[in-house]
Amino acid sequence: MKRHGGGSHTACSLLLLVAVFLVISFQCLLRHSSLGGQTLRGTTTAGPAEGVLGHDADATLMELAAVDPAATAVLQAAKKLLEGNMSRAPEEHRDVAVRGLRDWLRRQRFDPGVMSELVDLIKSPIDRHSGRDADGGKYASCAVVGNSGILLTSERGDNIDGHELVIRINNAPAGNAGNARYVGARTGLAFLNSNVMSRWCAGGSRACYCRAYGDAVPILTYMCSGAHFVEHAACNASSSGAAPVIVTDPRLDALCARLVKYYSLRRFVRETGRPADEWGRAHGEGMFHYSSGMQAVVAAAGVCERVSVFGFGKDAAARHHYHTLQKRELELHDYEAEYEFYRDLEARPEGVPFLRESGFRLPPVVFYR
Repeated sequence: MKRHGGGSHTACSLLLLVAVFLVISFQCLLRHSSLGGQTLRGTTTAGPAEGVLGHDADATLMELAAVDPAATAVLQAAKKLLEGNMSRAPEEHRDVAVRGLRDWLRRQRFDPGVMSELVDLIKSPIDRHSGRDADGGKYASCAVVGNSGILLTSERGDNIDGHELVIRINNAPAGNAGNARYVGARTGLAFLNSNVMSRWCAGGSRACYCRAYGDAVPILTYMCSGAHFVEHAACNASSSGAAPVIVTDPRLDALCARLVKYYSLRRFVRETGRPADEWGRAHGEGMFHYSSGMQAVVAAAGVCERVSVFGFGKDAAARHHYHTLQKRELELHDYEAEYEFYRDLEARPEGVPFLRESGFRLPPVVFYR
């Protein structure tokens, strides 16, 4: 009887241990399916969040990434400008500016499928202007040249110039006799933040000089303010027969905004252990934005069969920009999050959120560091 009683006690103990194990496992499951419980400290992988956080957490990050107060404020201001018939515009540019702003507002929405339309939206107008047949084909190869001082640490100028299309950002100078071996000498497309275009256009007057690389180089500009359609009209009218000044499709803008916020949210959760919905207070959500370089890379991925990226990244021994005396990065960008996106773009393109749902197939992308 004693032996029998001891066996019952052992069995009960085993059942109790199993129950405790199941409760702990269930608590862990709950914790790992909720962003509020994610810490991910020590995680170094730059892979998609779904493989690290779990499917539900990844979906939550994507949902939060869709909220963009900065873009909402820009659109509200643009609508007021349109209601006032762009009164700030000089008379000779007003009609064109109003039409551009109206069309831009009409096309505001999120649609990652825009990646499949970028050849028609960007390359075809350039081809028509240059007299080439706009056959819908992509550029064979594109070099996106960033502005980091790390460009001056490696002689990649010939590599840059060997691409069919060379894209430069925010009017950073192409190479001259002194530094062409580092930054290249050719420019085929200028990508401009519209703030830069506005500064070069002297407030939309006839004195607009927006073409840092000459009249033959087309411009692709992201509109960060509806008011800049005045400068866009002035830039297009500044030189007769000059290459077009193309405004990025708002769907591309929305895609870039979601991508960068997603990676910033993921990094915040992983590195702080705090809930993702606290990200906004830490990052100044009302001003947060992707960089011009990031959008230039995404645009290139839509119009090129192969993309090479130069001058992205930083080094303590290198200048911030190869061509300016700027000391540090702008706080409205999360460059570390963008670097994580670039690593996925290069090594795990199938895992990039929003793009993986679009059906668009990314080309090979190589970052030269």
